[in-house]
Amino acid sequence: MSTEPAAGTPQNPYRVCAPADILSLIPHTLGFEPRNSLVLLALCGNRLDATLRLDLPPARGLKPGTSAAYALNACRFMASDPRADGVLLAMYTDEPWIQPAHAPYRSLIRRMAKEFGAAGIPLQDGWLVGPDTWRNYFCVRPHCCPWPGTPRQQIADSMLNTELVYRGSAYASSLENAVGESFPPPWGNHEQVAEAQERFTALVGGQWNGKAQFRGTLLLWAKATETDGAGSGSADPGSADPGLAGSGDPAPAGGSAPAVATRLREDPELAGFLLASLQDRSVRDTLLVLGAAGAQAALAGAEANGLTSRQAQPPVFPAPALPSEPLHSEPLPSEPLRGTRARGTLAPVPFAGQDTGRAEGRPTAAADFRNILVGTSPTVPDWNMLDRTYAVFRDLVPVAAGDPKAALLCLLAWIEWARGRGSRSDVFLQHALDESPGYRLALLLRELLGTGVLPDWARSRAGSWPGEPG
Repeated sequence: MSTEPAAGTPQNPYRVCAPADILSLIPHTLGFEPRNSLVLLALCGNRLDATLRLDLPPARGLKPGTSAAYALNACRFMASDPRADGVLLAMYTDEPWIQPAHAPYRSLIRRMAKEFGAAGIPLQDGWLVGPDTWRNYFCVRPHCCPWPGTPRQQIADSMLNTELVYRGSAYASSLENAVGESFPPPWGNHEQVAEAQERFTALVGGQWNGKAQFRGTLLLWAKATETDGAGSGSADPGSADPGLAGSGDPAPAGGSAPAVATRLREDPELAGFLLASLQDRSVRDTLLVLGAAGAQAALAGAEANGLTSRQAQPPVFPAPALPSEPLHSEPLPSEPLRGTRARGTLAPVPFAGQDTGRAEGRPTAAADFRNILVGTSPTVPDWNMLDRTYAVFRDLVPVAAGDPKAALLCLLAWIEWARGRGSRSDVFLQHALDESPGYRLALLLRELLGTGVLPDWARSRAGSWPGEPG
């Protein structure tokens, strides 16, 4: 699902004069040319508002129960906007339309029209975009809508498309290309990063879940996603795609994500350390909660779920990268060894206080942690922070290889799923499996996507990802 501001909103005050304008706006809004898709646009008076893209189900053997569930999910999302008073649709399909009175997916669209009408947001018009032509989906009068339709070139030649291109807007030719084109350029210092990764892998020796090591590693990831002078905290809430899928990549408020990524590229020691830590499943999975809810929630949840253990050796970090602000917890082993920055450093973590064991909030922290991972948390993710986390993961992809690269691609896939963009998530997972065949997390996330389940927060406009700010 994708719920981004579309034409006519204060963010994008474009004038839409004809159906070709609407159809030309859709790929600019999504970031790619949709295929095998149903795109729904909310109407708010004389304005276009939220945009929702869904993968079309297989046309052959489409069962009534499948159509009903599909229509209901789409209706719930569109009706969650109290300002909406109508819906437009655009269907992108290669299914043949041979007889004017028998449009592709006719029973599905009838069911959707029924659901929308009952919800007070009637389906007011729609179009089918085929391989070569497009035409009105509901009108079959030859004097009004000649058969078989209008050449698709008319969409590209529309006034609105011309204006958007003039303003610098562009989109990818497919979802797969949109994902591929989203990765940043290679790192010039990749050999230094690889050397640091290998060294930290050997120094930590698989002991990433020792409490001091785990906490310090988590804090370094948190710091890597911060903007200069900003903490890792507050978000500007504010769009969503169901295994089903999405829109263009976000540009978090203030343009902070590129600055975060650039800073990390200038520190190959830290980058190598972070890549090395991705080989530990507990660290890897906790990073998702870190991005969605912050360091304290991630640490408390990880400890409550038994993902950490007693620190058996001095923790290892790339000094002087570790910041001074403490998260709570136990004292560290005394007299930790120290090395040089060039060879990796064994240094203490600046956490103070005593671990209280089974703290009062531990059961709640454990449940909150798990609920975020499976998308059932009643709390909406901190989208600004999660967007910055996404930018760091994405920027590390070109310098990673093997399991760490597969881990990054899976983390990106989860964030896309959290945003409600299941189809884009699936593309990332395929990249992960291409990099590391049989990678377990990629297979598990694919099973999750296969259920068609969306995170609870992605089912309404209020909680869903705000998308690209205006």
